[in-house]
Amino acid sequence: MIIFMERNLLRLMVLKDFFTNFSILCTGIFLIHQYLYRVKVSTMTGTKKRILIGGLQGGFGVVLMQFGIQLGGGVLIDLRSIPMMTAAYLGGWVSSFVATSIIIITRLVLYPVSHSSLINIIVLMLSAIAFSFISHSGLEKKEKWMYMAVSFVAIIGVFIHFVIPDFNKAFIIFIQYAIAVACGTFVTYLVKSHLRRSDEDYTRLKERAEKDFLTGLNNVRLFHQSLDTAFIKAKQHREELSLLYIDIDHFKRINDTYGHPAGDKVLKKIGHILLLSCRSVDTISRNGGEEFSVIMPACNSSDAAAIAERIRKNIEQSVFSINEGIELKVTVSIGYATDSQKTKISIQQFIKQADEGLYKAKQSGRNQIRFAPDLEGHAV
Repeated sequence: MIIFMERNLLRLMVLKDFFTNFSILCTGIFLIHQYLYRVKVSTMTGTKKRILIGGLQGGFGVVLMQFGIQLGGGVLIDLRSIPMMTAAYLGGWVSSFVATSIIIITRLVLYPVSHSSLINIIVLMLSAIAFSFISHSGLEKKEKWMYMAVSFVAIIGVFIHFVIPDFNKAFIIFIQYAIAVACGTFVTYLVKSHLRRSDEDYTRLKERAEKDFLTGLNNVRLFHQSLDTAFIKAKQHREELSLLYIDIDHFKRINDTYGHPAGDKVLKKIGHILLLSCRSVDTISRNGGEEFSVIMPACNSSDAAAIAERIRKNIEQSVFSINEGIELKVTVSIGYATDSQKTKISIQQFIKQADEGLYKAKQSGRNQIRFAPDLEGHAV
């Protein structure tokens, strides 16, 4: 009776340890993923990115190492191999080496060196090598996770045989370890797949909220956000800031004569011409209908005029093929304003100046650029 109760108690303790480890595993995967997403790891240089991934996964492996699963008879297993797999999967051999080194060094510092600990270190090193090779293979994502789990189980199985002479006991421990690693790998794959899909959905929704669906340029919402940011930055750094307002001449006539699909083609091509004509630091938006805008940081009025004229000429000289055998010539009118920081104006006044410059270009015959008058009616 006592033996039966002890066995049940041991099973409950094992289940409790499993639950604790898998809870920590899921939490760690989520937190590391969120951190990497927030620091925009995709924009980092290769080596720096891989070292960061390896460091985070190595630290995560150390945490899992502190919450081992007690199987009885003094045998303790843990899921530190999962962060090592993740490091190799995300960052290749560099991340795998960094993560494994952190785990091994921590193991040597926190626990006394023994025969089993040395074997454990050898297992980790061989596993890291295997994970690195698999991560650089041409296998599919699912296959990489599966082969990494299988390789680790195979390596650990060989060394369990050396550490535990009793075949039956070694076999039971091996099966338990294999189940733990298989479940851990499966859970990691599911959680990371879910997080990746969530990121993709978020990015897609964000683009829909901030991008013009037709041209791919910023929409009016993101235009105002970008202008607010550029306006504040220009004030802080005492830099000039210019703004172009661009309107397609007689665009309604194009829609009425050739149809809205033809008008859409014109809008797309003008968006493309704007991207080619402006500087890389400029922010280009479609503000609605046939109206576009360009925010130009650190740009004086002379440079703004030169860019505006380049845009006007590039559009005027382009041929717009809207239907088979039908080609159009399209022109634009452009108004521009520059905040030279010599006078204090609000962002609303700045926008009004550019808009009035556009109105002046329209009134003067279209297909031209005009500098905005200031609020008193004088040239800015």
